[in-house]
Amino acid sequence: MTLTRLLMPLFAKMATSPKTRNLRRGWFEVKRRLLPSLNTVIFYHRVNDPYSLLLLQAMPRFLEDFKVNLQIRFVLDLPEETSPHPDLQAQYALQDAKRLAKLHELVFPEDAKTPSYEDALKATAILLKHQNRPKLLHLVTEVTGALWGCSTTTFQSAAKRYGSLKDTEARPLLNQATSELLARGHYNSAMLYYGGEWYWGLDRLAHLADRLNKPGMRRATGDLADYQRQYRHVLQSYNTLRPRPKQVKTLDFYFSFRSPYSYLAADRVFKLADLYKIPVIPKPVMPMVNRGIALPKSKRNYILKDAKREAEKYNLPFGKICDPLGDGIGNAMALFMFAQQKGLDKEYVVSVMSGIWSEGLDVTRKSHLKKIVERADLDWNEAEACLGTDSWRKPAERNRDELGKLGLWGVPAFKYGHLVLWGQDRLWALEKEVLAGTKNGN
Repeated sequence: MTLTRLLMPLFAKMATSPKTRNLRRGWFEVKRRLLPSLNTVIFYHRVNDPYSLLLLQAMPRFLEDFKVNLQIRFVLDLPEETSPHPDLQAQYALQDAKRLAKLHELVFPEDAKTPSYEDALKATAILLKHQNRPKLLHLVTEVTGALWGCSTTTFQSAAKRYGSLKDTEARPLLNQATSELLARGHYNSAMLYYGGEWYWGLDRLAHLADRLNKPGMRRATGDLADYQRQYRHVLQSYNTLRPRPKQVKTLDFYFSFRSPYSYLAADRVFKLADLYKIPVIPKPVMPMVNRGIALPKSKRNYILKDAKREAEKYNLPFGKICDPLGDGIGNAMALFMFAQQKGLDKEYVVSVMSGIWSEGLDVTRKSHLKKIVERADLDWNEAEACLGTDSWRKPAERNRDELGKLGLWGVPAFKYGHLVLWGQDRLWALEKEVLAGTKNGN
C-alpha cells in the first residue's frame, strides 16, 4: 500500500468534516457582520437551462423569507469537459423539469423544447442590457419565461420592448461571469453561491435555508419546515409497510462503486424496494474515468462536499473515503458477481459501498475485502478465489449499453416500468410511481 492510499481516508475525512465547514462558516459570519455587502446570494442563471427557470420561480418566496440580497450573473457557454454528454443531459432535463414543476406547483411547458442557441444568446443580451435595473428578478423571470413559451408575453414582443446589447458587447460580459463562476469553484448554471458554498437549483434550496435559519437572517414570515418538507424530497416512510403494487415491475438500479451518489442511493433504494416488495436488480457499471471521461477538479470537489450534505440529510455516515479506482474496482466488480450468484448482491453492495465511502476501507487489500465480504454473510474463502477474474466485464459493458439506450450517461440511475430516473435525489419520484401502482394497478 502506498502512503497516499494510507492517508487518503484521513484527508477525505478532514475535507468533509462538519467542524471544518462550521469554522469556515463562522469566519464568514464574522466578515458578513462587518461587511453587509457579503450578505448576498449570487444566482448564476442560464436562460436555456430548465433548472434555472424553475429556480427563478422559487426565488421571490425565498427572498421574502430570508434577509439576503440577490445578485444575478448571466452565463451561457459552460466548460465542455464538465458536461460530457450535453445532448443527453439537455433532453433528460426537460423531462426532469416537468416532474419538478409538478411537485412544486411551478410553471414549465408540457411540450417544452430547449430554446435555440441563437434565441438564448438574444435573451441573455436583453438581460445584460438591463442587469443594473431595479427589480431585475422580475425582468429575468419574464424574459426567460417568454423564451420558454410559458409567459404572458412572447419572446419576440419582449425583445422588441426591452432591446438588447450587441453580440460584441454581450460576449465579454458573459465571459466575465463564466470566469467568475469557474474561479469560485463551480461549472454549472442554476447555482446559488453564498459564503463560499454552492447550492444547486431547487434540490439544494433547503440546505441554503438551513444555513440562513438564524436570528437576523430569517424573517418572521419564513417557515423552515416548508423548505424541509418541500425541497428535501424525502421518501414517504421507511418504517411503515406500504401496500404492494397490484402489478409488480422490476426495478433496475444502475450504479458505480466509485460514485458517492450511488452510495447515498444504494441502501435507501433497497429499503424502498423491500417495503413495497419490488424485485430490484443491481447493475454495476464502470466509473466514468474508465470510460474515458475524467472529472475536472472543481467538479470532484463540489461533488464531495455536496454528497456530505446529502449524507447528513439522510443520516448516512460519509467522509472517510478510500478511492477504489484501479485494482479496487476490479476487485469490487469480481466479488459482486460472486455475491450475485449467492443471492446476496444487495447486501454486498451496501457493505462495500459503506466501506469505501464511510469507513476508509481499501478494496485493494484482502484484509479489508474479507471484512466487507463476511459482514454481507458471504464466505471469504470462496470469495477470494474470484479475485483476479474478469467474468464481470461483459455484464458491466452490457449495463453501460442499457444505460445509454435509456438516454442516460451517469449513475445512480433507475428504471421502473416506463419510468427512467437519474440521481439519488429522485427516489421520491420512484416512490410516487410505485404508490400510483398500488392505487390503480398500473
